[in-house]
Amino acid sequence: MPPCPDYKKVDFVVPSRDEANPTLLRQIREMPCAGQIINTHEKPLSIARKNAVLQAKTEWVAMVDDDMLLPNDWLQKVTKAIEPKVGAIGTVAVHKNKHVAAYERVVGTVYNLSKLDTNPHINNIIIRRKLMENYQPPKLFFGEDQYFKRYVQKTGYTWKVLPFIGATHLGTSKNYLTIGISYRRYGHFGLYQLARRMAARFIFTPFAAMANLSIQTFWYLTKLNVEFIAGWTKELIKEKT
Repeated sequence: MPPCPDYKKVDFVVPSRDEANPTLLRQIREMPCAGQIINTHEKPLSIARKNAVLQAKTEWVAMVDDDMLLPNDWLQKVTKAIEPKVGAIGTVAVHKNKHVAAYERVVGTVYNLSKLDTNPHINNIIIRRKLMENYQPPKLFFGEDQYFKRYVQKTGYTWKVLPFIGATHLGTSKNYLTIGISYRRYGHFGLYQLARRMAARFIFTPFAAMANLSIQTFWYLTKLNVEFIAGWTKELIKEKT
């Protein structure tokens, strides 16, 4: 295979708390046109992403969470979706967590997951480097993805999500209480979005449990939903007092 020209290369940012995932790093190194890998341990995640992206030298930069695995042709497929008005491109990932995976399989039977506006899929995306130059992220570890998506859209660019092309998310559940607080604080979820989420969870959670033949799936997903609602409500009450 001929060498990749510099103008096609894409640098990678991989934030990690400790040592970076060696399997992910190997996968990136083996990708055609992958540039340097910038592994950052800075905290919080929102600041780490910005500062690391600004260290990159390429026009487009990949941001991939440490708990992801990618196929060899991931970069090739994502960069094919680049268009003049697109600012970021993510992909739908399959979850290793069997409870979350079952829920998303059920939802995916009735709605295209790449069209859901509530999940930017920031755990595996490429973005235009210049978009980070004036970005002032809140100091968050959870819930920053929606904030960044809105920022990109306010600059005039679109946020594109591709269907599943092979990315796998290995991570455990996030802190949904904190996510609920962030989504209310930064205006990601109003009453309509919250009601829509509650309705979706009420309808799809039992089917996810049946798909797994597991009552644990039901209680696991219900717990996450209750935590999210509690966080959102806590922040709403704080605003009113």
